[in-house]
Amino acid sequence: MSFGSSCKDDNPYSGECFIPEAIVNEVINMDLPSYFALQNLGEHITLESSGNRGVFLVHYFDDVFYALERTCPYQSDQDCAYVTVDSTNLRLRCGQYSDTGFVSCCGSEYQWDGFLLQGPSRCGLKAYRVNRQGNSLFINN
Repeated sequence: MSFGSSCKDDNPYSGECFIPEAIVNEVINMDLPSYFALQNLGEHITLESSGNRGVFLVHYFDDVFYALERTCPYQSDQDCAYVTVDSTNLRLRCGQYSDTGFVSCCGSEYQWDGFLLQGPSRCGLKAYRVNRQGNSLFINN
């Protein structure tokens, strides 16, 4: 009798929750006009040059900053495995916008703090450290 042959690997470095390591080292000065909105709860920006496919920097409603990888952890090697903002439902979801509207990839949806809400993914979004000193944010892994 073979047990575990249909079980999924719970190792976060393999299987369906694997996100390749990428260097994240950003300093955000919220006094600068391009980042000034981050001082308000519920605001977010995308840091395109960080992470694997970019990083969302979110000032969540609990007054905590979250830096979240834009690569969906469910089958992250797929070209469509981008996490995008669904401003209509105030969520992050796997897929991309095109000329015809939103094109879903796996259907996973996440809260602004990276917590998994629904979909085939078994884990939340990969988070990076955010340290705040005054109006400066230091984001790294």
